[in-house]
Amino acid sequence: MTRIGISVSDFVPALGHLDDTVYRRVSYVEYGGHHPPANDPGMRHLFEEGIVSDMTRHLVSVELPDVLDIEDEARLIAENHAGTEPRYMVTDFGFWRLGGRGERNLWFRPALLDREVAGRIARNVQGLSAKLGAPVHAENPFSLTHGGDLSPREFMQELAERGATLCFDIGHFYAACVNEGLDVEREVDRVPFEAVRVAHIAGLSEVGYGDRRLLLDNHNVPPLGGCLEVLRIVKKRTPKLGWVTYEAELAPAEVQHRGLDAIERAMA
Repeated sequence: MTRIGISVSDFVPALGHLDDTVYRRVSYVEYGGHHPPANDPGMRHLFEEGIVSDMTRHLVSVELPDVLDIEDEARLIAENHAGTEPRYMVTDFGFWRLGGRGERNLWFRPALLDREVAGRIARNVQGLSAKLGAPVHAENPFSLTHGGDLSPREFMQELAERGATLCFDIGHFYAACVNEGLDVEREVDRVPFEAVRVAHIAGLSEVGYGDRRLLLDNHNVPPLGGCLEVLRIVKKRTPKLGWVTYEAELAPAEVQHRGLDAIERAMA
């Protein structure tokens, strides 16, 4: 059975939108904060009050395309998660930081999409999964441009062929197709659904840049109708889809409810 969850970031009281009625609707939260989840006031509240019982993790410092020391990386991840048991972990297949591991070092850039990098990512997710005792999935990132001889969809196929499991970010994929003038239906038809274990879906906003109209990924609006159509396809074609995460940690509660309503309808 596929479970529906919602993203949570570091608790910031000034945002004022940690609304218990939202989190009582989901069966898990995917924590994407920079600090240990056991120390986060928002996460402690959700668990101590019994509002949610399961947590998953969006890692924000692990660089899957890099040559990782698996034992050292797994140790750092385990230390960060002390006192919690993430059911799965995901991270974009890009570079997350520049010059350090802290939140002041965030500097995301996409990986070079070629077969050598795909091999490194596949080894890293398989090695980390084995060391941590919980699956680590590679997620297609948002990007307006990429280098390498593979498209994002071809790169996912290469990862799947090498045994990596995937988090399919629908918004990232849909935006990339629209921004590059690709046929969404044809591209989705070629996604390696047999390797997908988790789906992400978030809002997209249209912006103007020069003479172009672009879709940008953000987490403060409900999902587009086109993304919800892709979610319906993902539901039908993904044999091992266990989790669907609505990424809306920047949205007010009213938007979070609207997004969950739409996702529940699409998954019905």
